Amino acid sequence: MRSKKLLPAFLLGVGLCFVPVLGYGEVKKEMDEKKVSLMRFHLLWARVNYIMDYPTTFLAVNFIYDPDGKYRGEFPEDIDTKGKICAQITDNRDVFSIPFYKSKRALLERFKEELEAAYWYIDRVATDMDTDIVAKFYSREGNPLGYFYQGEYHLWEK
Repeated sequence: MRSKKLLPAFLLGVGLCFVPVLGYGEVKKEMDEKKVSLMRFHLLWARVNYIMDYPTTFLAVNFIYDPDGKYRGEFPEDIDTKGKICAQITDNRDVFSIPFYKSKRALLERFKEELEAAYWYIDRVATDMDTDIVAKFYSREGNPLGYFYQGEYHLWEK
């Protein structure tokens, strides 16, 4: 009887020797030491929350703060991006290509709806949409469709 209890105990003990110790680990110090600007944190927070709040209808949105105007080359020449938040809105759900948007006015209205939905999440860092935001709208294929600058929506000129 004693040997019947000893064998399972022995096998359990030997088996546990081969199981790695769970819960052992450490946080990499270099991850803790790297600093991220508060602006980048808020823009990433805004992007994630926009996606989480619109899980079935969100568009691919990216926010970039341009402190020195390097992003200016992505827009027509008269647009200044220095000190502004540049929003890239890519149509990943074909909402800009619906036949209803063949009219320029209807497409510009759709741009407005999408940018206002995304702006709701960055209003902590951009207090005035017309002066703090520059946006560019892309098709699903990555072609520029239009842009937003100083409160006005424009179709992309080829």
